[in-house]
Amino acid sequence: MLMNSLSALALGFALDMLFGDPEIIIYPQRLVAALIKVLDKAFRHSYKNADDAQQMGGVMLVCAVMIIVGGLSGILTVVCYSVSNLLGIIFEGILCWSAISVRSLRLSSTGIMRAVKGDNLTGARRRLGQISSRDTDDLDMQSVIKGTVETVAEDTADMAVAPIFWCAILGGAAGFLCRTMNILDSTIGFKSDTYRHFGRAAAIVDDILVFIPARICALLMMLDSAFLGLSVKDAWKVYKKDKRHSPSPNTAQTQSVCAGALGLTLGGDIYRKGTLIKRHTIGFGDKEATSNDIFWVNQLLMGVSCIAVFITAVVRVTIFFI
Repeated sequence: MLMNSLSALALGFALDMLFGDPEIIIYPQRLVAALIKVLDKAFRHSYKNADDAQQMGGVMLVCAVMIIVGGLSGILTVVCYSVSNLLGIIFEGILCWSAISVRSLRLSSTGIMRAVKGDNLTGARRRLGQISSRDTDDLDMQSVIKGTVETVAEDTADMAVAPIFWCAILGGAAGFLCRTMNILDSTIGFKSDTYRHFGRAAAIVDDILVFIPARICALLMMLDSAFLGLSVKDAWKVYKKDKRHSPSPNTAQTQSVCAGALGLTLGGDIYRKGTLIKRHTIGFGDKEATSNDIFWVNQLLMGVSCIAVFITAVVRVTIFFI
């Protein structure tokens, strides 16, 4: 079973590298997003517009999504393996593919990099808005570049290392459930007036699932920074100084490493859905942000993802032979 799950993870990672997140309705991530949209309206409007009631509605929504997605994917995995190992590996591989979003994140940030190089501020803002929940209409080019670096740094943990971690520990169904909680958090977890209380449970569950992977991701980023010739010394300094300076317990883990490695100052206040989000600044670099910084954070994304899969393979094979 250990080797079956490892084969499924390898298959899922390869499919993500080849195809990314396809724009088809039957792709599991699309189905999850549609489910969340339906349940969001149902649960949010079923409870009184009071803080405690909305918070309870959010808890019920999280439970419903976890039961439906986790239960269905787990049951189908067992059924597929009961038919044949090959069918089980293929189905679990599809779950792993749906859990990991490395290629699509890289392509999206590369599109922003091209817009920046072409001095297309409107296009860069629009593309950043597609991968980030922050308001982008009033951002200048420096803010767009730094926002892209922050988003890719955070999502390297959320969309790559965390799903790989849970796929490795508990299988594809767990990895896909982790990704589902990330989608749920990005949909309702931010602190707008509408979701301030309703989205609290989703944000907490996502923080718990990403807590360990975010710290692993930060260490892997430092390792990859050394390989890429970036400043590991500054990455470590900023990490020690600013690793807790974010509203989430996980976000600054990877953002601080990127800030130090690239010599940038990240963080600071942002707006989401018109709501001001107060944030610490991260880093001490005064370098002007350029499109090259997006290139390098993409290299960190790809390198960390490959290292995470490689380490997983080594550990799983070692356990198998022991």
